[in-house]
Amino acid sequence: MKPNNKAAIYALLTICLLLPLHAFAGGVDDYVKARMAENHVPGVAVAVISKGRVVKIKGYGVASLEFNVPVTPQTAFEIGSVSKQMTAAAIMLLVEEGKINLDDPVSKYLRNTPDAWKAVTIRHLLTHSSGVKSYTSLEGFELLKRMKVDDFIEKLAPEPLEFTPGEKNIYSNSGFSILAYVIESVSGKPYMDFMRERIFTPLGMKTCTDRDPQIIVPNRATGYEWTGERFTGRSWDLTDLKGAGTIVCTINDMVSWDQALRGDKFLSPASRKAIWTKFTFNNGQQSPYGFGWRISDIRGHNLIGHTGQTAGFAAANFRYVDDDTAVIVLTNNGEQGLGGVIATGVAKLYIPSMSLRAMKAVTDTERGRTERVLKALNSRLANKPEAELMTPSLIQSLSSQRARKANERITAFGLVKTFILVGEESTDGKKTYFYRADSGKRIFLWRVAFDSNGRISEMTLDEEE
Repeated sequence: MKPNNKAAIYALLTICLLLPLHAFAGGVDDYVKARMAENHVPGVAVAVISKGRVVKIKGYGVASLEFNVPVTPQTAFEIGSVSKQMTAAAIMLLVEEGKINLDDPVSKYLRNTPDAWKAVTIRHLLTHSSGVKSYTSLEGFELLKRMKVDDFIEKLAPEPLEFTPGEKNIYSNSGFSILAYVIESVSGKPYMDFMRERIFTPLGMKTCTDRDPQIIVPNRATGYEWTGERFTGRSWDLTDLKGAGTIVCTINDMVSWDQALRGDKFLSPASRKAIWTKFTFNNGQQSPYGFGWRISDIRGHNLIGHTGQTAGFAAANFRYVDDDTAVIVLTNNGEQGLGGVIATGVAKLYIPSMSLRAMKAVTDTERGRTERVLKALNSRLANKPEAELMTPSLIQSLSSQRARKANERITAFGLVKTFILVGEESTDGKKTYFYRADSGKRIFLWRVAFDSNGRISEMTLDEEE
């Protein structure tokens, strides 16, 4: 798509922000199609639930490039880490029955756990605060092995904890696989059988199952990756994401999931409150995670949600609590963060005050800092990052082919015309600054952090419209 056509997304969003609710359906269609063209997405399924009513549910594009099969609400996609909120719900069902205590050590439920895990509780696993190393950075956890619990623990046990349990959080797929094994141990049933009997079937989530290629899933989408020039099929060498990212669902199933979370028949009010409460670290500070959900504030809008990523697939389930609006997106392109990008863009059509345009400038308390960041940004976008402004590690990360391609995409929208500081936040002693860059065709929100010497150590594109 040419840069001028790419600008249609920005113009469309601006126009749609002015439309009444009944006009949003068409606006969503145009926005999603524009995003698909720009990000090379074969197929997307979208659902929007407002005040308990499904106001939009539709498939776009194709589920299979080979067979040219269209995406429909019955198309099954891998949902990646959105699976974690379902695993967490399964744990809470067992908590309600008195079979699990959240503050019990995991060793109470699983045998042969290493001594290093003796302080690791179920609550720690649910909130990524256990310190157990995520196996996705390790070898030996391939799906082809179809590991049993003893094999899994034996393989992971030699890895030391990354930190004291409850001290902080580092995202860990291992934690949710361990939880899946806890479910099996306590219930006496295979994880997916328990999920099917206690969650999927009762809630009407008819298609939800395991992503294992050996399982025949009706209307299953094929996953793809975009290389920058062409589509490729995803690698066959998949990681075993049991409990952490293994579930396949349709957009219809995900709507049923959202509806179940709105009532008291599936989980008790106490369970839902626990799931959506931020974990408190040992030092009293709060984590951004509840049980399988990330809890945040987006420009004054309370968001509980999660994205998902597996090879060839991206997903998002975002619930804007104060606005009583949920947006669910499933795709068959594995680009990192793609599900969240599309879901956020759709949400802005229904919640205009979330737009980057609504962000106001704040005073920069350090003289010349905004100018230095703009200079660094321009050097980055020119693929000539300046050593005097950035740390060596940041410069190294910006030297990859992927980073250079991303810079070229951004510069296609033109030079930055306005650049302002719009927010600051402090987490675990780290201060982060947010800058809005407007080219006239597209607005970008940049997340920036500095090292102790004042050089930029992080420059991440957080959002765009």
